[in-house]
Amino acid sequence: MSKTILVTGATGNIAGLVIPELIKQGATVKAFVHDASKAEKIKEAGAEIIEGEYSDQDALNSAAEGVDAVLSITPPNPDAVSQAANIIEAAKKSGSPFFLRCSAIGAAADAPTENGKFHFETDEAVIASGLTYTILRPHFFMQNTFMSVDSIMSEGNMYLGMGEGKLGMIDVRDIADCCVKILLEGGHDSKIYTPTGPDSISFSEIAKIIGEGIKKEVTYVPVTYEDVRKAILDMGWGEWGAKVMADYSKAYSEGWGDFTTDDVETITGNKSRSYKQFFDEVLTWGFNKPSES
Repeated sequence: MSKTILVTGATGNIAGLVIPELIKQGATVKAFVHDASKAEKIKEAGAEIIEGEYSDQDALNSAAEGVDAVLSITPPNPDAVSQAANIIEAAKKSGSPFFLRCSAIGAAADAPTENGKFHFETDEAVIASGLTYTILRPHFFMQNTFMSVDSIMSEGNMYLGMGEGKLGMIDVRDIADCCVKILLEGGHDSKIYTPTGPDSISFSEIAKIIGEGIKKEVTYVPVTYEDVRKAILDMGWGEWGAKVMADYSKAYSEGWGDFTTDDVETITGNKSRSYKQFFDEVLTWGFNKPSES
């Protein structure tokens, strides 16, 4: 029987990969989005687009009606706990569908960032909800290095505040594969996973991989946490986001992210993708895209 699945945060990086694959494999997808004008790709893939706000409980309740499963993804923000609570409430009202939640690496009461503390609070709410659930706490996304493409192209430098800390970063495609497998096949009830890539690597090593790929010397330049905060403010993420990213940078520079797991293989049966594979198959596009005139 075909499953009907509600996906929140449906225009984000993870959902943008999950939704087309769910539909390809026969599922019906209801995509809850903040701005329908940004949902053309998933609409073309066959998703039903539902526009609404996380603060609108009635809209969420309506979106969750009749679904067999919910993929709950919320963006990092100061209201994330209440937003996620509304998604949980909508799921409970709909008849207790399976609940898959995308949390964050190291979610804990004593996490080094407020984002991690918020995710832990929501994870605990999911566990206490009575819903059948699985929770994913993925590592730092390899796709985040797209933000360095411009400075690499113009200067040969990539600037981050991670020091020489190593990270078991993950390709978002692996997170998406985990989501699809769990949603369609189940078998991971009451489990909490931390999907990572196969290697824990530094940004100096990443700069070398990129440099070899584009045949240009690339240097990783560590910056201060205050520089990180200012850069995030300049990007328009606000004080909350700026502090979170500075706090993550400090934690990673101190080795907080220096670990890997086999969780991707446990869930999907496939080994997680390496950074080299990510560069060859995904990031290389950023260096070859047509320039805007």
